[in-house]
Amino acid sequence: MSNHYSHTTLEQAEKTLYFILDIINEGIWDWNAKNGKVIRSAGWFRMLGYPIGELPEDVITWENIIHPEDYQRVMAHFEDYLEGRCDVYRIQYRCKKSDGDYLWVEDSGKIVERSTTGKVMRMIGAHSNIHDLKTALIELEEKNQLLSSDNAKLKALTKNHTSKLQHLNQQLEQKVQTAEYNANHDMLTGLFNRRRFEEQLEIEIQRTQRYQQPLSLMLLDIDYFKLINDRLGHKTGDLALQKLAQLLNAHTRSNDFPARWGGEEFIIILPNTDLSAALRDAERLRREIADAELLPNLKLTCSFGVTTYQAGDSLDNLFNRVDRALYLAKENSRNNVQTVND
Repeated sequence: MSNHYSHTTLEQAEKTLYFILDIINEGIWDWNAKNGKVIRSAGWFRMLGYPIGELPEDVITWENIIHPEDYQRVMAHFEDYLEGRCDVYRIQYRCKKSDGDYLWVEDSGKIVERSTTGKVMRMIGAHSNIHDLKTALIELEEKNQLLSSDNAKLKALTKNHTSKLQHLNQQLEQKVQTAEYNANHDMLTGLFNRRRFEEQLEIEIQRTQRYQQPLSLMLLDIDYFKLINDRLGHKTGDLALQKLAQLLNAHTRSNDFPARWGGEEFIIILPNTDLSAALRDAERLRREIADAELLPNLKLTCSFGVTTYQAGDSLDNLFNRVDRALYLAKENSRNNVQTVND
């Protein structure tokens, strides 16, 4: 997404980037191939249990924590993406934590800058914690393989043993379902998380292209949210985020797709909705939020950016426009709705 702030020096820009990375939960990384430096978010270090900033800011740090059994597979996929032999960089593997154990992650990234000769200059991505989901699936697969290989023996077991095995499978299935939920939802608000949102937006764009139906996007940001945290504490801030998420769920259609974009920002897909209808929906939500008392003696407002899909749009095009619209709303004294559609 585009930057909300202008920076007069590289040092100011880097300070802003480090602040943003510090509040993001996922393990965000930013590789600058020009100087070999890799900036990693605080969430990346916390996810793997390392003290923030302890490891060198280079790609060797990343390669050193990849599980030896996964290393060749990861490097082959990474090189295929850099050389253009595959269009998407996304792979699952194990990373070594500070305590010596390994954590399953899903690593995804995108090249954002190339030289005039086509050489990769910069790539940005994220490590997502999928350990619970992955280990549950592996455990379930091992149990099912055991059941299959020992089928003849199982027939001779008593009804009691069979019941116990069935119960075990039910427990494993429940673990998989729980892990899948955690992989797709924001743990604080219960809304879909950013990764699941981006997957759904790809689906909606394809649907729009297939059926020529309108599609709009709405991005909202809580005004002066930092003041709530500073004056009332982060616990109250978290409760406010939860209550706002509940309000969004209650005041959007069943086919709309609200998600937490990060921090105090929320984003909503509006299928089969043109720009004028999306602007009306945003204004209605803005009033609902402003009128609601989310917590005792606490009211808040939100700024809204709205845009609509245009033929040939990519995810980046949509995100950039809706982000610019939100920026205009903030510049226009906040608590209003703006659109950018060019």
